[in-house]
Amino acid sequence: MSLLSKLFKFKLANKQKSQPAQPSEVQLGQLLINRYQLIELVGSGAMGSVYRAEDQLLGEVIVAVKFLARSLENETIAARFAREARIGALLGHQCIHIVRVLDYGLHDQHIPFYVMEYLQGQTLEELIDSEPISWQRLTALMIQICSGLTSAHQGITIQGQCQQVIHRDVKPSNIFISKDTSLGEFAKLLDFGVADVLSHSDQGLDPSLAGNGTSVFTGTVAYGSPEQFTGDNVDQRSDIYSLGITMFEALTGHLPIMADANTLKSWSQAHQHLQPQRLQAANPTLKIPAALEDLIMSCLAKSPQQRPQTVAEISNSLNDLAHQLPLSYRTTPPTLPLTIPQNSQTLAREHPSSVAAQTQLIHWSVEDIAWKTTWPNDKPIAEIVFAQILDNARHQEAVSLWVMLSKTEIESRSLSKRYSHFLCTFKPHPMALWITTLLDHKREPRWLPCYIDLKETKGQKITRCLSEQGYYFLILFDSAHPSQPVNVVTITLPQSQRQLLKDCIDFAQNIPSSEGLNDSKQLLKQQYQRVKHQILDKLQQPTTTQQFKIADDLADTLAH
Repeated sequence: MSLLSKLFKFKLANKQKSQPAQPSEVQLGQLLINRYQLIELVGSGAMGSVYRAEDQLLGEVIVAVKFLARSLENETIAARFAREARIGALLGHQCIHIVRVLDYGLHDQHIPFYVMEYLQGQTLEELIDSEPISWQRLTALMIQICSGLTSAHQGITIQGQCQQVIHRDVKPSNIFISKDTSLGEFAKLLDFGVADVLSHSDQGLDPSLAGNGTSVFTGTVAYGSPEQFTGDNVDQRSDIYSLGITMFEALTGHLPIMADANTLKSWSQAHQHLQPQRLQAANPTLKIPAALEDLIMSCLAKSPQQRPQTVAEISNSLNDLAHQLPLSYRTTPPTLPLTIPQNSQTLAREHPSSVAAQTQLIHWSVEDIAWKTTWPNDKPIAEIVFAQILDNARHQEAVSLWVMLSKTEIESRSLSKRYSHFLCTFKPHPMALWITTLLDHKREPRWLPCYIDLKETKGQKITRCLSEQGYYFLILFDSAHPSQPVNVVTITLPQSQRQLLKDCIDFAQNIPSSEGLNDSKQLLKQQYQRVKHQILDKLQQPTTTQQFKIADDLADTLAH
């Protein structure tokens, strides 16, 4: 990379990091929502900090946790952060070439965070800072990044409509490269923090996920398309322009266009009026196929109409070039289909050749299955709660709690704290009441009760699974558009509650069934109403550790 290019990027990076990003209340060693233990600060920027953490629930699996730099007192920023997490969750479970968002919540009741898969390797920027990469290597990597962009551009389902996601900040530092023993180099697209969500029609755009709606530039000036600076409509062809700059820089070590000064105005003028240099001019020693150079230069056209119109066109051209690559570059990375059936056995039955072609890297987790569920046909479209067991092709199981609410209700509680409580009775009929509570300081609590028959096979399996695994997925559906979950969050159970459930199911096995199921349900309902205010009073106390202890004590005290 040229010294001038590095200087521009260094100044830009330091300008973006001029504000302190690390929340003062966040400390190493802390345990978030009784699950994620912070191990190391690995990066920070103007809007947030990223930590390496261990997922204690899943056996110390390493994850990345991103914190917002400001508290929830700024609701606009917090809502945008939650939007970023939601887009990342939907896209990451749709394509393996987009980093996956796994969970999000609040720390100390006011600092938003979300949890991502932890990637080991380096960004494309770090890779090309040493030296430009070969065209063969770039071709293999860009085919994968095109897969991620194509998935984003094809859209996510919101309010029953497919809405495109435009990244708006494609650049080398947002492309992560890791190595896999089976696939070789594996590329993922990062950071949808400034993404726009575009409806396929002018109506029906979800306001909570809408873009900026202003002419203010968002992105990185060195990689921004002309239309990003002018405030014109930005669509997938803007990402194609940024992708062209990224490919140019990766091959030559230089930017195709340089501004006179590192200012927004200067970069705007450069992208709108300066013609990009040819790759051979930037690096006279570079030898690449003419088709690749023509493809990159077409991406850099000033007019969106003169660029490739879809990333799929770029991907097709790159795949044509890939036939010229040595075998070591020809690994075709598997990509998850855009629509995953409700369970993996259905997929195997309907698409056996597709499943057989998957490498050992691709195994749909139970969490992936949760994101791809649809509201059952045998359940009413109403604000109800029920429990189900989810499983995948590897016979991994997890309990899920399915909840239907209004979209407004779900989104208003996207950063609520989550708690679980259990009440049990054994006479006249063994039964448990599972209570999930969504709580924040601005709204009335939302109580989500679910009855479990401890003599029924399904109820026994759910209770034992909760006891043994210690977590469940809360799957939230919009009552107006139940075709896809609005959100999936993971809720953990303290050890005392897990033991309580184990004791309940073990004790219930020794009690004969009776015809008093409705009587037991009424008894639990009465207990529930009596303890609800006591639970709420205790949960609203400020100390998080104390909250969990009190909830556990109440569950133990009231269970029998």
